[in-house]
Amino acid sequence: MGTLSGGGKIVNSVGEDSLIGANAGMGIPIGDRCIIEAGLYITGGSKVALLDRNNELVDTVKASTLAGKPDLLFRRNSLNGRIEVKPNGTLVELNADLHSNN
Repeated sequence: MGTLSGGGKIVNSVGEDSLIGANAGMGIPIGDRCIIEAGLYITGGSKVALLDRNNELVDTVKASTLAGKPDLLFRRNSLNGRIEVKPNGTLVELNADLHSNN
C-alpha cells in the first residue's frame, strides 16, 4: 500500500517492474508488476470494473481500494469506455540496451 506523508495523505508510488504507458498517470500508488495502459489516468475516485482471469465482471469499486496492490492490469474498454482492472499475468522485461543510462 502507499505510504503516508506527514499530513496523513497517501504518497503516490510505482512498484517494482511496473509500467505506466505513454500519456497515462495515476492518483493512487500502484503495486509491483502493475501496468497502466497508454492514455489512461486513474484517480482514487475512479470507478473500476474488477474482472477475473476470464474477463467476467466480479465487482465495481473505487480505484483507491486497489492502492498498492500488486499484479494488476488497468485498461479502458474500447467498446463501453469503462476502466477495467484484471490480474496481470504478463511478465514484462525491459530491453536493457534501450533503458541504460550511458
